[in-house]
This record gives sequence, C-alpha cells and structure tokens, in this order.
Amino acid sequence: MVFGALRASALSACAVGALAVFVGAAQAQTSRSLTQVERDGRAETARAERLRAQSREARTEIAALNARLVESGERRAEAEAAATAAEQRLETLRAQMNVDAAAQTRARQALESALIAAAFAERRGGLSGMRAGLFARAAAPTFSAAQRQRGQAVETSRRLEAAVLEEQQILADAQAAIDAERGELETLTARRRVAQAALDRDANAAERRARTLASEARNLRELAQRAAAASRRSSSGGSSTVPAAWSAPAEGRIVRGYGVRENGAPPTQGALVRTRSRAQVVSPAAGEVAYAGPFRSYGQVLILNMDGGYAVVLTGMASVGVRVGDAVRAGQPIGEMPDSDMTAPDLYVEVRRGGSPIDPGRWLSARGLIDQGSVRAG
Repeated sequence: MVFGALRASALSACAVGALAVFVGAAQAQTSRSLTQVERDGRAETARAERLRAQSREARTEIAALNARLVESGERRAEAEAAATAAEQRLETLRAQMNVDAAAQTRARQALESALIAAAFAERRGGLSGMRAGLFARAAAPTFSAAQRQRGQAVETSRRLEAAVLEEQQILADAQAAIDAERGELETLTARRRVAQAALDRDANAAERRARTLASEARNLRELAQRAAAASRRSSSGGSSTVPAAWSAPAEGRIVRGYGVRENGAPPTQGALVRTRSRAQVVSPAAGEVAYAGPFRSYGQVLILNMDGGYAVVLTGMASVGVRVGDAVRAGQPIGEMPDSDMTAPDLYVEVRRGGSPIDPGRWLSARGLIDQGSVRAG
C-alpha cells in the first residue's frame, strides 16, 4: 500500500503542467533531432560528393593508363617490326656471305690452278709450254685481285652480320622492357578499377543514406509542426468540461482525483486510474496523435489532439500502438498497461483546453469508473 501510494504520488507530481511540458519538450527534442539529422545528411551528401570526385579521378587515371597501354602496344609492334626487318637483313646478308665465300673459294682455286699449270709448262719446255706459262702468269694477278675482292666482301658481310646481331639484342632488350612496363600498367589499371568500383559503391551508399536522412528530416519537421499545432490548439479557449460522449480510456477505478494534494506536492491536474494488469488503453474520442513514445523518466507518453480543441495526456502505459500523425477513432486501442503481478498499474489521465486543465472526474465517473474517496484540494 505504501509503495502504491508513493507511486501514485510520483505520477501525480510528474503530471503537473504535463501537456505544456510534454509538447514543449517534444518540440525541443524534435528540434535537436532535426538539427542532428540535417547535419548528418549534409555530411553524407558531402561524403558522397567527395567519393564521386575520387571516382572521377580514378576513372581519369584508368583512361590515362589505358592510353599508355595502347602506346606501349604500338611501341611493341614497332620493335617487333624492326626485329623482323633485322632478321630479314641478316638472312639476306648471310646468303650473300655464302655466295661471296663460294666465289672466294673458286677464285683461290683458279689462281692455284693457273700457278700449277704455269709450273708444269715451264718444266716441259717448248713453245707450247712457254705460252702456257706466260698465260698462267698473266692470269695470276687477275685471279689474285678477284680473290682479294671476294675476301673483302666476306669481311664486310661479317661486320654487317655483327651489327645486325647487336641490333637484334637491343631490340630484344627493348621488347622485354616494353613487356615489363605493360605488365605493370595492367596491374595498376586493375587496381584502379577495383578502387573505382569501391568508391562508386561507397558513394551510392552515402547517397542512399543522405536520401534516408532527408526523408527523416522531413518527417521530423512535420512532427515539429504537429507539436506546435498541438500547443496552439491547447491554448485556445473553450468549455471547461469534457464532452459527455467521450469513452473511458481504460477500465478501472479512480484512485487519485483531480486537484489532490499529497505530501506537500502541487495539486494534481489529472486523474489516476488503477487498471487491470495488461489492460488495453483506447482513444476517448476521434483525434490525432501529437506525441507517442517514451519521454524522459515518465515512460510511454501519448498526447492526443481531440476534435473541439481538446488535448489528452496519457502516461503509465507499457507500450503504445500508434505513431505521431496517426488519426485515431473513438474507442480505438492505442496502448497497453504493464504486466504486473505485485501492484496493479496506474494510468494517468489529463485533459486540457484553452491552456488550462479540466477535471476529468465527472466524465470518468459517468463512464463507470468509481472515484474511491479522493480528497480535493481546499
């Protein structure tokens, strides 16, 4: 009993000025959340732009690498063409060297034959031998000159062969260097492609996040507007009684009435209704949800804007089943009380209009809720 009284007293004390506090805090909380969401959205947008710029830079680098690969391929083709030409020159040169060597051999053999013939002729003596010797001696310089000429041609061909072989080695080294460069370019290009794909994925994710945050910011702005509208509607003048057609928000009994003082606390501005464990909470009338969810240490809080400029504050629930901006009908389930085996749960009910609280006792009593001897403030 002592625990229940203390709990009821705490709920009653927390309820003083509940609507103004809840709506004002909801607006402030929404403003803080909106500021954070908008800041996060700008950060994600800026991040997406940076990633897109880096992706464009990577794409430019890839294009430059591809151009270098093309240029490398062209140089490789030129080197191959030069190597082919050198091979053809070497083949031609070696064929000519074979011809010149054969001619040199024939010239040497002719000179040797002439000298031998002249020697034999001189031994035989006679006019014919003399003539043969004279012819051989006369032909010897010609054969010797031909032999020297063929020898020089062979030597020239050998020097050309060495030059062509050196050229081929240079071309082979150039081709190896081009191939190594091409391998490096291909590896670097593949890496940049992977990096660009990652940048595009991250940019897409950042853009999706920015769109989500923008949508969330729009929702939070709408929430702030609804909270402001709730504050304006609750400050409008009107009747000081609750409409008789309203339904009771929950089945139970009134354990603390309107205006009760306890333990020096200010008078309550609403009623405390003790319900059954896990009792359902319904909307008293048609209206719109201005606030729904946990708030500070008060637990789950619902603020309903009702037709006619009324506002209803409900606290003490374990869960709520509606969201801000939802339209609710009279009698529609909107929440559920806690599941408690030790102490029956209490639902705080406050009604306001024209900026002032309204005693909900007559309305709740008319709907079958019994007021168990609450003491009013003097």
